[in-house]
Amino acid sequence: MKFIRTILTPPLFEDETKRQQGYILHVILWALILVPIPYFIYALLWTPENIQRASIQALFAESVNILLLILMRRGQVKLASILQVGIFWSFLTVTAFTGSGVQGEAYLLGYTLIIAISGILLGGASALVFTLLSLGAGVVMVYVQAQGGISPGFVGSPLTTWIISLVLFPFGAILQNLGTRSVRQALARARASEERYRLISKVSSDYTFSTEVNAEGIMRLNWVAGAFEQITGYTYEEYVAEGGWYARLHPDDVEKDKRELDNLQRNKSITSEVRTFMKDGEIRWVRVYAHPVWDADKNQLRGIVGAVQDITERKITEDRETQRQAYLQKVLELGKRMTEVSSLRTTLEKIWQGVHDDLGFDRLGIFLYDQETNTVRGTLGTDNNGRIVEEWNYARSLDQDKPTSFTRALERPDGLFFTNDFSKEFEISNGHEMYNVKDFAAVSAWAGDKPVAIIAVDNHPSGRRITSEQLEALQLFGGYAGLAIQNAKLNTALEDELNHRQSLIDELEAKNAELEQFTYTVSHDLKSPLVTITGFLSFLEKDALEGRMDRIKSTVRRISSAAEKMQLLLNDLLELSRIGRLMNPPEDVPFETIVHEAIDHVRGRLDAVNAIVEIQRDFPVIRGDRARLVEVVQNLLDNAAKYSPPGVIPRIEIGTSGVNERGCPIFYVRDNGIGIEPQFHERIFGLFNKLDSQTEGTGVGLALVKRIIEVHNGRIWVESEKGKGTTFHFTLPLAQTKE
Repeated sequence: MKFIRTILTPPLFEDETKRQQGYILHVILWALILVPIPYFIYALLWTPENIQRASIQALFAESVNILLLILMRRGQVKLASILQVGIFWSFLTVTAFTGSGVQGEAYLLGYTLIIAISGILLGGASALVFTLLSLGAGVVMVYVQAQGGISPGFVGSPLTTWIISLVLFPFGAILQNLGTRSVRQALARARASEERYRLISKVSSDYTFSTEVNAEGIMRLNWVAGAFEQITGYTYEEYVAEGGWYARLHPDDVEKDKRELDNLQRNKSITSEVRTFMKDGEIRWVRVYAHPVWDADKNQLRGIVGAVQDITERKITEDRETQRQAYLQKVLELGKRMTEVSSLRTTLEKIWQGVHDDLGFDRLGIFLYDQETNTVRGTLGTDNNGRIVEEWNYARSLDQDKPTSFTRALERPDGLFFTNDFSKEFEISNGHEMYNVKDFAAVSAWAGDKPVAIIAVDNHPSGRRITSEQLEALQLFGGYAGLAIQNAKLNTALEDELNHRQSLIDELEAKNAELEQFTYTVSHDLKSPLVTITGFLSFLEKDALEGRMDRIKSTVRRISSAAEKMQLLLNDLLELSRIGRLMNPPEDVPFETIVHEAIDHVRGRLDAVNAIVEIQRDFPVIRGDRARLVEVVQNLLDNAAKYSPPGVIPRIEIGTSGVNERGCPIFYVRDNGIGIEPQFHERIFGLFNKLDSQTEGTGVGLALVKRIIEVHNGRIWVESEKGKGTTFHFTLPLAQTKE
């Protein structure tokens, strides 16, 4: 049954035309396979004297049709169609010549069918060819019969004629149905194509156009198609009535457009990016691809055809990215300059200049923060005219129930507070200098594990909005400012406390080293994606001007990849700058709880490699920043799962191995991974030090772990050999004893 269903089912081909032709040929061949059966039965029962002729004809017809059916199912649809029509016509011709000639059914009805079949399978030209062949064969038959070569032969009875009609009439109906089906399918495809075009026009950001240029050089828009109304806001009639392209072109781009028209008049295709006004007055960026229609006889421009693409969003993204790069570059330069500063006053002046002049904020205030007394003290600020003012007399305690922008910045994990309606949020009364201030931001500047200053900014005098690029730059700048302020304070303390000179020098050198490393790392690791983005932006411009759309997508992907890499580096740097702040109050927590929370955070990574985690029981209770300690274990688990040999199921063990000389428990995380050679045991804790550049991540993980452990007055070290797994040991303080 399966075989029968298979041979009776029309074959399916990927090509639509081939599939349709195959279906029609499949039906015709099966019809022709069935045609000889009633003819053979009739000859067997009523005209036994013709049984030999009928048998030969039936056997030949069945063999040919079956072979053609096999050929067609193997994909040779066109060849099978040509052979079917040609052999069928030849068969009918032989039948007519050996029968009754032009008076027989083979000529009168058979040729009619073959002409119809050839038209359906091979097209109108084929039908014309077989019509001429049939008429020519008829002329030959008439001549041969006139010469006595063909005798009228057997004159069929009414039953004979009916038997023939029993075969041919249904076959004709099949052909008519196939023709009707082809027409219906063509109409359905046309409707589907029209619907697809309509939907594409709705969502597309492009439209095509055709413009005619008369002998006087005056252009007239012939037609538009696509997202014309979406891009312009006009209907075609409204657009033409308003003056067309030049009436909606941005004034600053008129000269550029004239230069492009000159190129078109020299028979050169152009690609241009210009601004146009929509119906509602909104400015949109568009890219125009225009091709000249050239009159070779008159050697002049006859028309223009092309497409217009809305690139407004891309332009906005490019402008933002350019602005973002500029801000980040300024922050890098500011950081380098601040490493050269020594006194607190000079440091604050550099910070003021950086925020006001380089980052572009209208007003700012720099407030020093004393964590012990929880107070802020004014230093340098700005008046409404953008001049620097002294605010050293300003002091405010933050020990109050009512929240302030200072407390908001100190409470935020990322150190940044922003509101788009400062006056309303803090209920500022009329007459206050902060009354009616909208966009406002405050960033806390940290040095190590404590905040040392708060920088507050707004654009109230100009009314400009604070952009996300400015906020990101301000947040990163806060890391530099905190370290620079702390360094300046240390320098001042050195001048006042000569008895503690050596210890303060050591601390200052450590802070300077940290700041220099931070500056160098940011400069070095951000330079690569910045260079990539800058380079490929020039390629993008060149490809756009040349209309090389195949390369534009690839270039945009490279720019996006570099920007994503930069974002990942910035996130890691910001996270690194926050380590040690202990934003969450220290608490007593069982280490087992920390382990389970960390496992939950990396469950996806562990499950992906089928890692086995063994956890020791009876862990001690420790004291510290719970979230940061979870981050420590999470990083170590993630590395253990990541660096496992291919084909080996990672096995990770977490436990304790005694206490150190101060009585602090020693914890360990052990794995059966690829191991680390001894010469790299210290290097792996450095910033951005990756032993394998092909692995994912930025190389900050273990640096974060080390800082978190050290902030908790602990120590971390590694024991490992290449190919023998790795064990990380670290100490943490025990929970406080309750009296």
